[in-house]
Parts: sequence; C-alpha cells; structure tokens
Amino acid sequence: MDTRKMEKVTTLIIAIITVCLSFFSIWDWEVVGVYTGCDLYGHILYPFFHANLLHATLNAWCLLSIVFIYDIKIWRLLLSYIIAATIPIDILGNFIDNMTLPTVGLSAMIFVLFGSISFEVLQKWYYQAWMLFYLTIGFFFPNTNAWIHLYCYIAGLVIALMNKPIKSKHYDK
Repeated sequence: MDTRKMEKVTTLIIAIITVCLSFFSIWDWEVVGVYTGCDLYGHILYPFFHANLLHATLNAWCLLSIVFIYDIKIWRLLLSYIIAATIPIDILGNFIDNMTLPTVGLSAMIFVLFGSISFEVLQKWYYQAWMLFYLTIGFFFPNTNAWIHLYCYIAGLVIALMNKPIKSKHYDK
C-alpha cells in the first residue's frame, strides 16, 4: 500500500474508532482517562475516549483535516501520539494542581500536529493568531485541559523547529 494512503487510512480508522467509542457511556473516567498517577493503560487509551459525541466528532474532524490537508506522514502521527500519550500529564502534574482530574480526547495529539505544521502553513501570522485564540479560549471553558493543549502545541513547535530546513547562502565563484 502506498504510504500516503496508509497514513490516511490509519487516520480514518482512528477517527471511526473515536466516534464509535463516544456512543458508550463511561461512568468512571479514571479507568480510561489520564491523570497524575494513573496506570499505563490510561496513558494509552485516553486519546480514543471522549466526553460526548460532539467532542469526539470535532476531534476526529480536526485530525482528518490536518492529516489530509498537510499530508502528515506516519512517523509524525506516531510521534504526536507518543508525545501526547506519555509525557504531558506526568510533567504538568508536578506544577499544576488540577492534573488529578482525568483527561480524555485526541486534542493533545492534534495540538502536537498543529504545532508541527506551524512552518508549513502559507499565512503564518494568521495561523499563529488563530492558534493563540484556540489556546487562550481553552482556559475559559470548564473541564478543558488547556495546559495539555499548550504543552503539546509547544512540543509540536519544537519538533517543527528541529525539522525546519536550514537556509544557507551559496556563493558561486
């Protein structure tokens, strides 16, 4: 299978699983959510579970849009999942008190991807202004883990900076 198709099929499968899982009622978010001190399966499963159908649909739509529009490669998808699933809660939990509440959803992974495409978009200032708006507004909505969004966006920016081509001047003699 062509690798470009593989990324898109993988993303479609993730989106379908995410939306389908939102139809199940989860009574104990500590089982599938991630929080400071949670078990390993909480870290692995939390991106696939969502608070409700709207949450799942918006996250699936964002993931599909970014992968299809920016032709995200499989390594970037995996890296964004690894960053979102393993690192943020344990690091942020050392500094922020509310990390003991379970977090669910694909948005951490999506914000890593948003950060990682920052230098690929055509209208960079416009894009960054909207990202600032999205990140800021998250702090005003209850039950939104805006800190994980901010952390993952910055992690994506760092990835983008590390992979940005270096411009050099070539002098012909």
